[in-house]
Amino acid sequence: MKKLLLLSVLAIVFATNAMAQDKTSDLKKLFQLMKSEQMLDGAFNNMIPMLKQQASAQFKDSESKEKLDRYLDFMMKEVKEVTSKLLNEDMVGIYDKNFTHGEIKDLIKFYESPTGKKMVEKTPELSADLMNAMMTKYVPELQEKLSKKLNELKN
Repeated sequence: MKKLLLLSVLAIVFATNAMAQDKTSDLKKLFQLMKSEQMLDGAFNNMIPMLKQQASAQFKDSESKEKLDRYLDFMMKEVKEVTSKLLNEDMVGIYDKNFTHGEIKDLIKFYESPTGKKMVEKTPELSADLMNAMMTKYVPELQEKLSKKLNELKN
């Protein structure tokens, strides 16, 4: 009887582990279809000019050009490492927590469809358009309202 119980427990553990590996594998497939790595790289690459500008202020003379180049190489390597960890560790955990394996499979089907592929293709453009609308239409008004309220509270 004890052997049967132990065998049953081992079978359950093995099956659970196999299902978890299948879900992780499907999550990685989903991220590939969503081009998540390219999107994360793009987000970090948008930060690079600002980081370069900050670093350039620290290295002004010609001798420091080599140091700046070494710093920029280091920075790019670190950004790649963060992107990899975010994609392979954090995103896997976040999606695993929020979606069932069946839902992940549904998302894979969607992103394999023509509409899903178009969504991936258009996401950067949609994001840029939304950011532009926010910055031109809403942020100035918000800043004005916040400034007005701050002045009211000061008096």
